[in-house]
Amino acid sequence: MRNFKNILSIFISAICVISCGIETDDKDEIYYLWTNAELPKDVLTINGKYWESGHFTKEYEVYIHLKPTVKWWNEFKKVNELDSAKSNFSEDIILKLKPNYNRAINLPEWFKPNKNSTFYQKKDSEFYWNEKTKDLFIHEIQL
Repeated sequence: MRNFKNILSIFISAICVISCGIETDDKDEIYYLWTNAELPKDVLTINGKYWESGHFTKEYEVYIHLKPTVKWWNEFKKVNELDSAKSNFSEDIILKLKPNYNRAINLPEWFKPNKNSTFYQKKDSEFYWNEKTKDLFIHEIQL
């Protein structure tokens, strides 16, 4: 019986350690958690939400609203090869912005890209760039 309690204790402890993840709304921390880099000086974080599993596979989902300079945005598009993934808003895109769409974390209330935004999609990453307001909404999920 004593041996069983020890095994059970180790098992419960292991589950707690393995399942610990990260979930935050701290807009100052999210860019770093997402990119593993400091926020550039020419980018302002307006809002963010981040979730990461406790697994070694680093499953995550991020919603972030940035206000970058045009120079930064153009470089970001180039590095991430987004120009070939450009399109306009459609019904499919609007569906993804509804609260009941499948995701790991709930769609934040503030995540409302303007319908005049240009939409870019690359795998499971979505980028909504509003040329007029210079707002960038990003949703990325890796499960």
